Amino acid sequence: MNEFEKMVKSPFFNNHTTLVKLFSELKKYYPQFADKNITKEYLFQIVNRGKKYDDKLFRKYLSRLNKLAEEYLNILQTRLENCRKELNVLLQLSRRDVNEAFSRKLKEVEKSIERENKIDGDSYLLKHQLYTLKYNHETTGKNITSKNEDLIESYDNLVNYFLFFSGSFLTQVDSNQYSYRSTEDKYSFNILLDSDKIEEYIEKIKKLRNTGNMDRIFFFEIILNDLKMNSPDNGLNSFKNLRTLVYDNSDKLSDQMLYYLLQRMNVFCILESAKGNLDMNSEIFKNYKMLLDKDLFNKDNTAVLSLLDFRIILSSALKNNEYDWAEKFINEKVNLLKEELRINVRYFGNAVLLFYKKNYPGALEQISRIKSESHPVTVDIYILKLKIFYMLGHYDSAVSVEDSFRHFVSGNKLLSDFHKVTLLNFLKYYKSIIRLTLKPDVSKLKKLLSEIDSSTNTKEKKWMTEITGDLLKSE
Repeated sequence: MNEFEKMVKSPFFNNHTTLVKLFSELKKYYPQFADKNITKEYLFQIVNRGKKYDDKLFRKYLSRLNKLAEEYLNILQTRLENCRKELNVLLQLSRRDVNEAFSRKLKEVEKSIERENKIDGDSYLLKHQLYTLKYNHETTGKNITSKNEDLIESYDNLVNYFLFFSGSFLTQVDSNQYSYRSTEDKYSFNILLDSDKIEEYIEKIKKLRNTGNMDRIFFFEIILNDLKMNSPDNGLNSFKNLRTLVYDNSDKLSDQMLYYLLQRMNVFCILESAKGNLDMNSEIFKNYKMLLDKDLFNKDNTAVLSLLDFRIILSSALKNNEYDWAEKFINEKVNLLKEELRINVRYFGNAVLLFYKKNYPGALEQISRIKSESHPVTVDIYILKLKIFYMLGHYDSAVSVEDSFRHFVSGNKLLSDFHKVTLLNFLKYYKSIIRLTLKPDVSKLKKLLSEIDSSTNTKEKKWMTEITGDLLKSE
């Protein structure tokens, strides 16, 4: 607010004294702006003593102040994108034909890019723009010369940018079909973005280009394995290849690129675990630990940890028996979430931790403190209650919650078909477990254990396998 006030008072940005008065008055009521005195009429009188209220004029004041606020946000973002700011300066120098200053600035920008020397998706677009700008500047005016090398560099960087982001969009669209219900044709843009064609193109470029450019070859290997992780035949091998590339070369990757690749691998691991194909919780925990250790959820002091990430980090830690680490994570990292989520998510995190520590009454007590739930946590709480009631032997409560959860899943329009199937499969087997707990039958238990063990797309498969196995042993 103090910094924005300087902008409002600067004649370069604002020459309306009425806006300065208006902002100075509004600032007194920051941050809630809840005082009953803040009316349009009152604020109009502050800037126009004795004048009759004019709604049209007051709306103009607010519109101008809003435009200043937008310009301020633009400046903040420009400060973060230093290279883009430098390109803007270069472009302005070129348009003004200040050649000497342009040459000095160009060398400065090129050295800066060389020093950074990190593989990053967005940086390829910046390099493309730099070489295009350089080419346009040097092929106009008196000295018209051939600068094909600049055009080729511009093209290569644009191709890199296109390949990386088109590949990441393709994989995201494929992954989203498991998470979100959608009636859109997810393959409508495949006319242009065909993953098979992209793979074929990259393989050809790798053979044609100078293999001395190892960073570009490394970059292509990343894109290829990223794309191939969605293949039912090559998915696991591509994941292993990408994991090796990332962990062995993390120092070559920008923070943005490292964040994307670790999260991309997490999506693969989560889907494989959800489908019941592989237990990949150790891989998930390792990837998230690296994200947290490198503070990639809090770059530029802007917390970006989502509720989904929080849940999966906690779950993967506990499934790897990292109880102390999980407790520290709940206490220290809950502040990376949006403020309105923190209190309830802390109770939720403590409930899950206490469940794993076999303190089932304590877990229920923490759940009872949760005042409001976000959608994914609602599902988690249903499942947690079902497991707790079973472990405590409260089978009537378990059956009641199971019935309520079944109706919730069946009627939920937000859940994808994939998630509905995994949850309904869980409820089917859960109900069978309760029935066989109350009335044991060895042959039926053996059959149930075999069914759960061989099932796919089943939530909580490992827990149910252990429970059913214990029931069988006791019989």
